[in-house]
Amino acid sequence: MSDDNLTAFPEKATLHPMSTHSTSLISLASSRASSLSLHVDPALPQPAMYGNCYDKISDMSKELECYHTTYDTFQIDRSDQDSEHDKYYRPDVGFRPWLAVLAGFCGQFCSFGFMNVVGIFIAYYQHNQLADLSPSTISWIGSIQSFVFSFSGLFCGHISDMYGPRWVTAGGCMLITVGMLTIAFCKYYYQFVLAQSICSSLGAAGLFYGTTAAISGWFSARRGLAFGVAASGASIGGICLSLIFENLSHKSFQAAVYAMAGVLCAFSIIAAVATSSRIRPTSKQRYRFVNFYLRPFLEPVFSIYTASMFLIYLGLFVPMAYFASSAIAEGISAARSFQIIAYFNVGSFFGRVLLGLLSDKMNKFALFSTITLLSGLVSAPFWYFAHSEVTITIVAVAYGFFTGGILAMFSTLVAQISPVQEIGTRLGAVNGIIAFATLVSLPIASAIVGTDTNYDNMKIYAGVVLIAGAIVAACVNLKMPKDQPQESAQAFAICNRSGDIRGFDILD
Repeated sequence: MSDDNLTAFPEKATLHPMSTHSTSLISLASSRASSLSLHVDPALPQPAMYGNCYDKISDMSKELECYHTTYDTFQIDRSDQDSEHDKYYRPDVGFRPWLAVLAGFCGQFCSFGFMNVVGIFIAYYQHNQLADLSPSTISWIGSIQSFVFSFSGLFCGHISDMYGPRWVTAGGCMLITVGMLTIAFCKYYYQFVLAQSICSSLGAAGLFYGTTAAISGWFSARRGLAFGVAASGASIGGICLSLIFENLSHKSFQAAVYAMAGVLCAFSIIAAVATSSRIRPTSKQRYRFVNFYLRPFLEPVFSIYTASMFLIYLGLFVPMAYFASSAIAEGISAARSFQIIAYFNVGSFFGRVLLGLLSDKMNKFALFSTITLLSGLVSAPFWYFAHSEVTITIVAVAYGFFTGGILAMFSTLVAQISPVQEIGTRLGAVNGIIAFATLVSLPIASAIVGTDTNYDNMKIYAGVVLIAGAIVAACVNLKMPKDQPQESAQAFAICNRSGDIRGFDILD
């Protein structure tokens, strides 16, 4: 943080609401006892929160009066002797933020990397273990898997805020390993649901939400790049897991699943070890569902963004799940169809990194709505008219590129419109809503396909809901303040009268 952002903090000061880049700080008195400095960081975007607060600082016995303001962030850190210690914990600076990115990369390698290959499992089950069941019934395995993954954010995010993200990540490491090993022994439909849809998905959720909450606290100005690099792990994971399955499944399904479980176990251990939090855990709090999960929806920006994500998730995973099956229906061999999933993940890798980097340079919501619109257009009409292996592969790469940007920016946008110490909880609140979209998306798509294996109407469905989601996402800009830069943030201080400054990140 530059010296320009350091302002002497006197015995008593009043923080008034601010304009675009200005900070009004009126010094009422000076004191030799003051050892605090005020860092104005305009890069942590937060929603509007207002209210007077008073608190007692025990070692100074001074009163701090502050007004929560919109679109600016305050961090109060120890100065003087502790300045070098504080640098170690400042966002965007040093080794630890990028160690958190490594944890995020490994976490998404295991979580979304595993979710990205659900289409391979569905296609394999349709022609092997569950060949006697209808495609619609089999699709519920992937649908429940996506639902459990998203809905788990309701408690994974809040646990991360209370106790720190490492506990959530470590739990995810154990669950995804046990779940994957169990898949190898499954023979009946309910066994696949328990092992893949529930156990493995819970593990993937712990790895995703834990590492995502950690990155949110370590980065501010470069948050888009950090999330983009971390999200690229999902694409690398999808490529690796699909290639492992393709090369080993024709020999033995168990061997393929064992190899995938070993890789996921190794990467999840790295994620658990590398995960760390810059923001101090809030410790155990009395559970209040309304306050934690429903209060954010009183903010129009948060509600509109959640509505857009609900529409997007109605169609987002449909092409991912049915690229391979639709290619087989076009007469392409199963081996070549599975490779299309790998090409999809190649495009997703570049989309996550490049679009994540671009999101730091421009209006995030404008970029998000644009790439969502392009994703819908790729599905309908381009995928609709793709019938050869070459054209389907091109569509898969393009769709992977744009949807990779959507998934990379999803957490970034939630962090932008959330208080820094509620990012995990609010990320869970959004995922709790969109979980119901993921639950019904694949069964709806499968019902549209029917028994005649005609995927044309399903392609139109996926494109239409994505375009609708893009339109709603564009409406978020209408509710954003016009006189404030989007990269600015509001104060996230949450003071109380009990002598604990919970909202400020005070580093001892």
